[in-house]
Amino acid sequence: DLENNQASLFEKLHSSESAKHERQRIFGPLAALTFNLVVAVGIIFLNKWVLENVGFQFPVCLTVIHYAVSWALMASLKFFSILPASPSSELAPLSLFTFGFVNSVSTGLANVSLKYNSVGFYQMAKIAITPLIVLAEFIWYKKRIAFS
Repeated sequence: DLENNQASLFEKLHSSESAKHERQRIFGPLAALTFNLVVAVGIIFLNKWVLENVGFQFPVCLTVIHYAVSWALMASLKFFSILPASPSSELAPLSLFTFGFVNSVSTGLANVSLKYNSVGFYQMAKIAITPLIVLAEFIWYKKRIAFS
Protein backbone atom coordinates (compact mmCIF):
# COMPACT_ATOMS: atom_id res chain seq x y z
CA ASP A 1 0.00 0.00 0.00
CA LEU A 2 2.89 2.35 0.85
CA GLU A 3 4.49 1.64 -2.52
CA ASN A 4 1.20 2.41 -4.29
CA ASN A 5 0.92 5.73 -2.45
CA GLN A 6 4.52 6.62 -3.33
CA ALA A 7 3.96 5.68 -6.97
CA SER A 8 0.75 7.74 -7.07
CA LEU A 9 2.47 10.74 -5.51
CA PHE A 10 5.40 10.43 -7.95
CA GLU A 11 2.98 10.22 -10.89
CA LYS A 12 1.15 13.38 -9.72
CA LEU A 13 4.42 15.26 -9.32
CA HIS A 14 5.68 14.05 -12.68
CA SER A 15 2.46 15.00 -14.51
CA SER A 16 2.49 18.39 -12.72
CA GLU A 17 6.08 19.01 -13.87
CA SER A 18 5.17 17.89 -17.37
CA ALA A 19 2.20 20.28 -17.49
CA LYS A 20 4.41 23.09 -16.15
CA HIS A 21 7.04 22.37 -18.81
CA GLU A 22 4.36 22.34 -21.53
CA ARG A 23 2.99 25.72 -20.36
CA GLN A 24 6.52 27.17 -20.36
CA ARG A 25 7.14 25.76 -23.84
CA ILE A 26 4.00 27.46 -25.17
CA PHE A 27 3.84 30.69 -23.19
CA GLY A 28 7.58 31.44 -22.95
CA PRO A 29 8.02 32.37 -26.63
CA LEU A 30 4.63 34.10 -26.64
CA ALA A 31 5.66 36.27 -23.67
CA ALA A 32 9.02 37.04 -25.29
CA LEU A 33 7.39 38.03 -28.60
CA THR A 34 4.82 40.20 -26.81
CA PHE A 35 7.54 41.90 -24.77
CA ASN A 36 9.59 42.50 -27.92
CA LEU A 37 6.59 44.00 -29.73
CA VAL A 38 5.66 46.30 -26.86
CA VAL A 39 9.26 47.50 -26.40
CA ALA A 40 9.82 48.04 -30.15
CA VAL A 41 6.62 50.08 -30.53
CA GLY A 42 7.37 51.96 -27.31
CA ILE A 43 10.87 52.89 -28.48
CA ILE A 44 9.54 54.22 -31.79
CA PHE A 45 6.94 56.41 -30.11
CA LEU A 46 9.42 57.53 -27.45
CA ASN A 47 11.95 58.46 -30.15
CA LYS A 48 9.31 60.44 -32.04
CA TRP A 49 8.25 62.21 -28.83
CA VAL A 50 11.86 63.12 -27.96
CA LEU A 51 12.60 64.37 -31.48
CA GLU A 52 9.36 66.31 -31.84
CA ASN A 53 8.24 67.50 -28.39
CA VAL A 54 11.44 67.72 -26.38
CA GLY A 55 13.27 69.43 -29.21
CA PHE A 56 16.23 67.06 -29.25
CA GLN A 57 17.76 67.73 -32.68
CA PHE A 58 20.28 64.89 -32.93
CA PRO A 59 18.68 61.63 -34.11
CA VAL A 60 22.02 59.85 -34.60
CA CYS A 61 23.05 60.81 -31.04
CA LEU A 62 19.71 59.40 -29.88
CA THR A 63 20.70 56.12 -31.56
CA VAL A 64 24.03 56.13 -29.70
CA ILE A 65 22.18 56.69 -26.42
CA HIS A 66 19.88 53.74 -27.17
CA TYR A 67 22.83 51.49 -27.96
CA ALA A 68 24.64 52.55 -24.77
CA VAL A 69 21.58 51.86 -22.63
CA SER A 70 21.03 48.51 -24.39
CA TRP A 71 24.65 47.53 -23.84
CA ALA A 72 24.48 48.47 -20.14
CA LEU A 73 21.26 46.51 -19.67
CA MET A 74 22.65 43.43 -21.44
CA ALA A 75 25.89 43.64 -19.40
CA SER A 76 23.82 43.83 -16.19
CA LEU A 77 21.69 40.84 -17.20
CA LYS A 78 24.83 38.86 -18.02
CA PHE A 79 26.52 39.91 -14.74
CA PHE A 80 23.56 38.65 -12.69
CA SER A 81 23.40 35.44 -14.79
CA ILE A 82 19.91 36.26 -16.01
CA LEU A 83 21.10 36.19 -19.60
CA PRO A 84 23.12 33.16 -20.68
CA ALA A 85 26.55 33.70 -22.15
CA SER A 86 26.44 33.96 -25.92
CA PRO A 87 28.03 31.15 -27.89
CA SER A 88 31.34 31.95 -29.52
CA SER A 89 30.93 33.41 -32.95
CA GLU A 90 32.54 31.73 -35.92
CA LEU A 91 32.35 34.97 -37.89
CA ALA A 92 35.56 36.75 -38.71
CA PRO A 93 36.06 39.93 -36.65
CA LEU A 94 35.83 42.04 -39.82
CA SER A 95 32.47 40.48 -40.74
CA LEU A 96 31.17 41.07 -37.23
CA PHE A 97 32.36 44.68 -37.26
CA THR A 98 30.83 45.26 -40.71
CA PHE A 99 27.49 43.84 -39.56
CA GLY A 100 27.52 46.03 -36.44
CA PHE A 101 28.47 49.11 -38.42
CA VAL A 102 25.77 48.61 -41.05
CA ASN A 103 23.18 47.88 -38.37
CA SER A 104 24.15 51.03 -36.45
CA VAL A 105 24.07 53.23 -39.54
CA SER A 106 20.67 51.86 -40.57
CA THR A 107 19.24 52.53 -37.11
CA GLY A 108 20.68 56.05 -37.10
CA LEU A 109 19.19 56.75 -40.52
CA ALA A 110 15.86 55.31 -39.35
CA ASN A 111 15.86 57.83 -36.49
CA VAL A 112 16.61 60.62 -38.97
CA SER A 113 13.60 59.45 -41.00
CA LEU A 114 11.50 59.39 -37.83
CA LYS A 115 12.52 62.97 -37.06
CA TYR A 116 11.16 64.29 -40.37
CA ASN A 117 8.22 61.92 -40.95
CA SER A 118 5.18 60.65 -39.09
CA VAL A 119 5.32 57.33 -37.24
CA GLY A 120 2.95 55.83 -39.82
CA PHE A 121 5.12 56.85 -42.78
CA TYR A 122 8.22 55.62 -40.93
CA GLN A 123 6.62 52.19 -40.41
CA MET A 124 5.42 51.98 -44.01
CA ALA A 125 8.92 52.81 -45.25
CA LYS A 126 10.35 50.04 -43.06
CA ILE A 127 7.81 47.57 -44.47
CA ALA A 128 8.60 48.64 -48.05
CA ILE A 129 12.24 47.70 -47.53
CA THR A 130 11.44 43.97 -47.21
CA PRO A 131 10.67 43.36 -50.91
CA LEU A 132 13.89 45.17 -51.84
CA ILE A 133 15.89 42.91 -49.53
CA VAL A 134 14.27 39.82 -51.06
CA LEU A 135 15.04 41.14 -54.58
CA ALA A 136 18.66 41.80 -53.59
CA GLU A 137 18.96 38.21 -52.33
CA PHE A 138 17.62 36.92 -55.65
CA ILE A 139 20.07 39.03 -57.64
CA TRP A 140 23.27 38.97 -55.55
CA TYR A 141 23.05 35.61 -53.81
CA LYS A 142 21.05 33.80 -56.49
CA LYS A 143 18.52 32.67 -53.89
CA ARG A 144 15.63 30.65 -55.29
CA ILE A 145 12.43 29.37 -53.71
CA ALA A 146 11.84 25.64 -53.79
CA PHE A 147 8.11 25.17 -54.31
CA SER A 148 8.23 21.62 -52.98
